Amino acid sequence: MAAVKMLRRSLRFRIVALTGGVVVTLMLIISLGILLQWRALILKELHNKAESITRAFSISVLDALIYSENQKFRVEDLLESYIADLKRSVPGIRTIIITDVQGRVIAHSDPAMYNRVLNDSLSRQLSKVNRLVSGIYRLPGYGWVIEAAMPLQIWSKRWGLLRIAFDANETRDEIRRLFFLLFGLTVLVAAVVLWVLSYLIGRMFQSLGSLVQAMDSIDLEKELAIDLPQRDDEIGFLIRRFEMLRQRLYQSHQQLLLAQKQVYHAEKLASIGRLASGVAHEINNPLNGIKNCLYAIRQNPDDGELRRKYLELIDEGLTQIETVVQKLLGFARTAPRAVTHVDVNRVIRQVVELLEYRLKQKHIEVQLQLARHLPPVRGDYSLLQEVIMNLLLNSFDAVEDGGRVRVHTKQKDTHFVLVTVEDNGEGISADDLPKIFDPFYTTKDPGKGTGLGLSVALEIVEAHGGKIEVQSQPGVGTEFTITLPIGEDE
Repeated sequence: MAAVKMLRRSLRFRIVALTGGVVVTLMLIISLGILLQWRALILKELHNKAESITRAFSISVLDALIYSENQKFRVEDLLESYIADLKRSVPGIRTIIITDVQGRVIAHSDPAMYNRVLNDSLSRQLSKVNRLVSGIYRLPGYGWVIEAAMPLQIWSKRWGLLRIAFDANETRDEIRRLFFLLFGLTVLVAAVVLWVLSYLIGRMFQSLGSLVQAMDSIDLEKELAIDLPQRDDEIGFLIRRFEMLRQRLYQSHQQLLLAQKQVYHAEKLASIGRLASGVAHEINNPLNGIKNCLYAIRQNPDDGELRRKYLELIDEGLTQIETVVQKLLGFARTAPRAVTHVDVNRVIRQVVELLEYRLKQKHIEVQLQLARHLPPVRGDYSLLQEVIMNLLLNSFDAVEDGGRVRVHTKQKDTHFVLVTVEDNGEGISADDLPKIFDPFYTTKDPGKGTGLGLSVALEIVEAHGGKIEVQSQPGVGTEFTITLPIGEDE
């Protein structure tokens, strides 16, 4: 039943049904017209034949009737002879009847009918005619006959009526054969027309189907030409226009990716600016230690043991500075998008390390509850790092000194990984909650945020096939939950 409904909704089915229905209807009308014309011609020819024979035979009958009046002899025998000759010479005659003016049979092809008075309705109607007439009717027990009737009269002198009935069954069978022949030809031609129509429309829809497949398989990441058949009709025009549209979409997509990359980088630089004080402190402390070591070495240049001790401290300080700078550069670098299997727990740990000084400044307690053996997700490492950074920075800005931020991960069934960033900060009001992912929307003081962090985070997560959900209660805290699909092995 579903397949039938789908077929009825098919555009191809509707076109074939509508066009085929119109063609078949026209052919049936034409065939019916031809059949009726043939039928009229055949019946007209049969009427003409019956009337011609009746008219010719009436002359002989009138001569016999006139001669019998003058010579006073029995005319019935002569008429019987004429009837027998006519039946022998003209095949297909059913009956021959000659009546007088009272309707009494004076001659008949059936001798048993002599002297009978014909008083049926047809005979009464024919007794009143004054010219040659003919008609076709069904004779009970026999079938169809065509009968011609002609009054036997000259001027005002009337002797009676001549009626000759001809067998019309053969003619009716011929008309029936013509009907079935025309019907069969109509069905055959209609079937051929419908097949040709369906084939041509099928070819057209095959091209449209190829175009639909090309639409479904379009990849805006790669500039690949679409391999579609070249046509010079409207379908070809549609294919060429689609190819032009695909190229414009590809160019627009590349421009969008470039703009998106610039926005991501701008937001990353803004985050780095917010971390600058902490990074400067982590660099200044080792630098001050190095300066003190160098000062001590200059004061006692001959003390080898002291020089060796201070050189080790200098090396340790430089290593610490190098580590801090590498972390910062790794976060700030604009790298090409590389989709790999990403360890979410590792991303979280690195971001927390980068924010270590900021945490100490506000005495924020960070609780990491990272699931063991967490399956990797498939995505871009630096983009996911930026998502975690933006959420943690939001949480740090929301909590007071001595606050708490909890990050935990877990696996949800066999398809997803959940990352939850929860804080006990000031929370988000019900009015602001629907707007927090809007670009440039922020409730922070000027200079403390761009309003792009959560918007960029949402876009990145959705580009990875995931989603972000948020729950918040003013004065209690906020919880962000990221759902990311697990990366499957290729």
